[in-house]
Amino acid sequence: MRRISEKSLFYIWCIAILVMGILLALLFARGLPLQTNLMALLPSGESDPVAQRAVQHLEQQLGERHVLLIGASTAANAIAAAEQAAKTLEQSKAFSQVTLQQPRSTGLASAKAMHFALASPATIAQLKRGETAAFLQEQGAQLYGPLGSLRAALLSQDPLFLAGDLLSRRLEKGVDFDPSSGVVLLHGEGKVWALIEAKSKTRAFDDSGHDTGSDEVAQTGPAPTARAIYAAIDSAKQQAGVDAIAAGVALHADLASSNAKSEISRIGVGSWLGAVLLMWLAFRRISAIVFCLVPLLVATGVAILATTYYFGSIHVLTLVFGASLIGVAIDYGTHCFADSLGADQSWTMSEAVKRLRPALFYGVATSVTGYLALAIAPFPGLREIAVFSSTGLIAAYLTVVMAFPVLLKHYQPHTKGMRLTSMIIDVYEHIHSYKYLLLLLIPALYGLSQLRANDDVHSFYAVDAKLAQMEQRIKALFAHAPENQFYLVEGRSADEVLQREQQLLQQLQPLLASEEISAARALSQNLPSIATQNDNIRTLQTALANPAYRAWLQELGLSDAAIANDQAALAAAQPVSLAQWLASDLGRADALLWLGQTERGYASLVLLSNIKDKAALAAIKVDGVRFVDRVNDLSALMARYRDLALGLTAASLLAMWLVMAPRHGWQGASLIMLPSLMAAMGALALFGIIGIALNIFSAFALLIVLALGIDYAIFFRESGEESHCAMLGVCLDSSTTLLSFGLLAASSLPAAQSFGLMVLFGISLALLFAPLARVPAPPKNN
Repeated sequence: MRRISEKSLFYIWCIAILVMGILLALLFARGLPLQTNLMALLPSGESDPVAQRAVQHLEQQLGERHVLLIGASTAANAIAAAEQAAKTLEQSKAFSQVTLQQPRSTGLASAKAMHFALASPATIAQLKRGETAAFLQEQGAQLYGPLGSLRAALLSQDPLFLAGDLLSRRLEKGVDFDPSSGVVLLHGEGKVWALIEAKSKTRAFDDSGHDTGSDEVAQTGPAPTARAIYAAIDSAKQQAGVDAIAAGVALHADLASSNAKSEISRIGVGSWLGAVLLMWLAFRRISAIVFCLVPLLVATGVAILATTYYFGSIHVLTLVFGASLIGVAIDYGTHCFADSLGADQSWTMSEAVKRLRPALFYGVATSVTGYLALAIAPFPGLREIAVFSSTGLIAAYLTVVMAFPVLLKHYQPHTKGMRLTSMIIDVYEHIHSYKYLLLLLIPALYGLSQLRANDDVHSFYAVDAKLAQMEQRIKALFAHAPENQFYLVEGRSADEVLQREQQLLQQLQPLLASEEISAARALSQNLPSIATQNDNIRTLQTALANPAYRAWLQELGLSDAAIANDQAALAAAQPVSLAQWLASDLGRADALLWLGQTERGYASLVLLSNIKDKAALAAIKVDGVRFVDRVNDLSALMARYRDLALGLTAASLLAMWLVMAPRHGWQGASLIMLPSLMAAMGALALFGIIGIALNIFSAFALLIVLALGIDYAIFFRESGEESHCAMLGVCLDSSTTLLSFGLLAASSLPAAQSFGLMVLFGISLALLFAPLARVPAPPKNN
């Protein structure tokens, strides 16, 4: 078969680069679709589609919602400062809705239309006990109470104040309502706090929004949302004695995005500068430095394109990990330039590439095998990293073998020797037996015995202290702030869901009384089942048919027409359907709790606040009710995937061994793998000795250690007597990798830090052990 010429390969490479450049230009012109949601990297943790849908529903609803509390010594000052903050939020154009003043009139209209069916359980219970006279006496006395004027105003329309009572029950415990301004107020920390709720225009982690930094056009995405919230806080604090705090997912998303982008820049720039410095120290030629960076540039472009087109977006953490992993791409070029050192003038790049091609091929094959093992796990984040790194490394390899022979046709070899690498090789030459390595078993076994695991999802990311403090203050002030854990309630019909909610709420009463939870929020608290509503209506119709009720109304001064209207309304009262409730101004906010029709019927959510005993909540048993704790489920999932990662590591070892055996023989392949195995075990032992917990990220990092370690060993095995060239190339490769992962180990994100430390330890040991894979030198003749 006719071989393709070097020039033809070069032209094909040029066309591919041109296509890549055009696609990248189009991609960046549309805006790189960045994903910043850390949870998007994690598996759903749910095999149940209804529970998974419930989790997504809650995340979306709460992710768009932001809460601001504006506090002052008096209600008037708090409301005045809150009005200024709300105005700032509205002017930012980052929110679809900003609510400071509640729509009282429309809520009252809804309450008056539903007040018989939704009468309070206490009222119905009192009337069922036959205490109608006492009930009417209490209602009459309320006319002279704190809300007497309001009750008097509604007397002709709602003489028993059932609608007003329904409105007041919508206000949660510890929350007041200022009738004159319509502002919801809270009390705590010696202040009165005005509540502002704001709904963003996009999902909290949607970073593909429009952010021009200008207030003149609509702003979307976490950055403008967070900017608007901080501006509102500042505007409120301009008034003396005013404090302001806020909570919302967008604040975390914006901070995570900023930190990740900063780390991408730091790691990327640091890697590039470090690589350039190393290239200069090794080759002392600008041309060598420039051409060593060409495969890295191509690898980065191809990796971004492949990841974006395959997944539809690219996560910022993929870029953080990729900024380090892709640094490996520079290695293939450095091996070619290292081959020129010490060579005579007959050396050419074309011959060097031909000579190194088998080692380069097996190196990229083992590395890609290691990375693709990450893709086997049903773990979205690792799949992204696997695709990003694998495609990048393949592009770097193809650039070296297709472009270097033509681009560097006239490159002259460096004729100076390699004193440093020769000195290192000499050390290994003077080691006549490797039995001393057995001594390393003692600290290794000790370290492995101390190794522990930590799969708690909370340990994978860092929470900003300032944001955490504001959230804790809001939770303390607002006892109804929902937690991530909730109950999923299912039934064959919407009414059965409401009935099961009521059974659940009864079982939660002891936990509420003992303050194991501060609040539970359910649809059925305001909208009981149809059967209960019919019972409410019958009880009212029976109790108020008593002539004493008509006499009581006449005594209060109601006209005959008003009395007739009240009795006609009671006679025509009908239960309220779920659809009517959710469509009303009074019940619209409960859409958060309703999941709707599902694969198994209908479902709703019961939200919980300030949970102190999750085990007690999980122990509650009601038909169709399940306690959903995504954090706990994800942590358990992480533990299973960690074990899976270790299993994949063993499987990938077998795969790499089978790939190398045909060329190097079974014994040679085993010798090539031995240094990497020792490096991986040594890295695990160091984790144990230092006290760093093993997790899924560090477990998967072992795959990278094995892949790169075997890559280094292959070059020593393939180098034969020219092991000083292999040592230089491997030293440069490992140095760039260590530089990248060294910076990753200093990441502020614990997950990235754990990954980087494992690779840092493993690659350092792999470099140390790699020369063990050399073919033994023949004995010298005297």
